[in-house]
Amino acid sequence: MKAFIDKIFRKRKSDAEQIEENKKVLAEQIETSIKEKVTQDAVEEIIEEVKEEVKKEEVVIYPQPNHFSGCNCFKCVRWKNQNAK
Repeated sequence: MKAFIDKIFRKRKSDAEQIEENKKVLAEQIETSIKEKVTQDAVEEIIEEVKEEVKKEEVVIYPQPNHFSGCNCFKCVRWKNQNAK
């Protein structure tokens, strides 16, 4: 009878240890997944900021051509459209 009781208590103890071990593993997995998600979000935000900066820097300023006032050549049209924005 004593052997049976010892066997049951050992089983309960090993089950409790296994549960604690599983909790630690799950906690580590959750922590790493959260860190990965946060870093991915940060990277996406940085990429968006860089894209916006590049768009702002891509603006090309064309000089005013010295043509008559009603000229419709491509240089004059480009200059007029640039100033219309």
